[in-house]
Amino acid sequence: PTQEGLYQHYKAINDNCGIPIIIYNIPSRSVIDMSVDTMAKLYELKNIVGVKDATGDLERATQEKEKMGDEFLLLTGEDASALDFNLRGGMGCISVTANVAPKLCAEFQDASLSINNNNLLAKAKSINEKLMPLHKSLFIESNPSPVKYAASLLKLSSEDVRLPLVKTTDPTKKIVKAAMVSAGLL
Repeated sequence: PTQEGLYQHYKAINDNCGIPIIIYNIPSRSVIDMSVDTMAKLYELKNIVGVKDATGDLERATQEKEKMGDEFLLLTGEDASALDFNLRGGMGCISVTANVAPKLCAEFQDASLSINNNNLLAKAKSINEKLMPLHKSLFIESNPSPVKYAASLLKLSSEDVRLPLVKTTDPTKKIVKAAMVSAGLL
């Protein structure tokens, strides 16, 4: 869709519900990148409260913060860049890794959002370093296959996925398992 098509789509949802709406901008899956100007126009609607930005473009966080202000919920969808995203004004992450490492991800977010405290920032950096191999391993193949496999190792679910997705390959399973061991999850 065009930017106007994206606007009209979210406007139709906004006009037909009474709950807060988070825009989901994930160009790698939807083929289109919602512009910051389109987000700003949507933010004028009563139910639009923020964005899950999965562009991986850290400059976008700065632009979104400048354009929409402090009340606009600025969430990343990219675990691996969450620290830098939060340091640029982000407010958290809608995380894939949190499906298998919720406590570590929560501790990381709490620490990373305390940017005025050097001790907590050091803690955030340490947790981020510990989780980075896991973040990367969960995206070697199409999401959610690797995270389903990781969850199966924790006895949280089966590793089954629906077609056209397929189970994670054996080489990737080894990498995911090693990352989970490294993070202290297994």
